[in-house]
Amino acid sequence: MFQKPNPLPPNATLGLFAPSGVVNVERHEKSMANLQSLGFRVVVAPEALQSWRYFAGTDEERVSGFHRLLADPSIDALMMVRGGYGWSRLLNRVDWSLVASAKKPLIGFSDFTALSLGALAQSNLITFAGPGAAVDFGGADDTPEAQEGHVFMEAHCWPVLRGEAMDTGAIECEHGYTAQTLTGPLWGSNLSLLSDLGGTPYFPDIESGLLFVEEIGERPYAVERMFLHLEHLGVLTKQKAILLGAFTECDPEEGRFPYSMEHVIETLRERLSIPVLTNFPFGHVARKLTLPFGGQAELAIARDSYSLRY
Repeated sequence: MFQKPNPLPPNATLGLFAPSGVVNVERHEKSMANLQSLGFRVVVAPEALQSWRYFAGTDEERVSGFHRLLADPSIDALMMVRGGYGWSRLLNRVDWSLVASAKKPLIGFSDFTALSLGALAQSNLITFAGPGAAVDFGGADDTPEAQEGHVFMEAHCWPVLRGEAMDTGAIECEHGYTAQTLTGPLWGSNLSLLSDLGGTPYFPDIESGLLFVEEIGERPYAVERMFLHLEHLGVLTKQKAILLGAFTECDPEEGRFPYSMEHVIETLRERLSIPVLTNFPFGHVARKLTLPFGGQAELAIARDSYSLRY
C-alpha cells in the first residue's frame, strides 16, 4: 500500500509551481484570481515566471521552486501551473525524502506524470492526476462545452483532495466483456511518459493495477507503438484493466492508410486478456476527473458501461 498525502484542509493554501514549459502570464494571473475566489490562499514559487529555452527557468530554478514549496509549512498542497516538457530533466534532482516527509497533495497531469511515477517509486507517496492551474483555471475557453467540463472538473477535484470517496457513476462504453468487479491501485496518466520512463528507477512496479492512459498530439501508430513498448516490458500484462481516456488530436496521418485510434483499441483488445475500456473522462480536456495516483480503486464493469469508485 502506498502512503496517502494529507487531506486538503478548509481555507487551504495552494502552492503553484512551474516544473515544465514557459508560463503564459495572462492565464497564470487569471488562474490565481479564480483560485482565490474559491477561498484559497495562493503562493507562487518565485521561479515560476522565469524563462530559459523551452522551460520556465533552468532545471535548478524549477526544482528549487518545487522544494521550497514542499518545505514551507504554511503551504498545504502543490499544483502545477502548466505541463509540456521538463519534469524528466528534474527527476534525478528531486529530494524524494522531502516529498515523502512533506506528505502534501501534489496535483497535475500531462508532463506531471513523471513526478507521479517517481513519487510512487521513490517516495511511496500517492499524488493526484488532476487539473493544472493555468490550464484549467486560466479561463482561455468559454465555450459551453468547456464550461460544462470545468464544472465537472471542480465537482470531482476538491472532494477527492479533501479525502472524500468518489464514484464516477456509469460511463458508457461498448466493450463485450462479462460483468465483473476489479480492484487495485489506480495509476497511469500520460502514455508518452509511461513509455519513456519504463525500466528506470522512477517507474513503480505495480501489479494488479487499474491503468488509466491519455495522450495528446501523437499519431495513432505512435500511440500503439508506445503501448507495445509497455507490453514488451511486461507492464500491461500485470494489470487488471486499462482505462483509455482522451486521445486529443491523435489523428491518422494524411496520405497513408488512415490508421486510427479505433485500430489501436482493436489491437489492444486482441493482444491483451484484460478489459480495455474507453471513454474514461481524463486527459487534455476540460472534463477531467481528479484521480489518486496509486490509490486503491474499484472498477465495476457492466453491460455497455463501467464505473469507478476510489
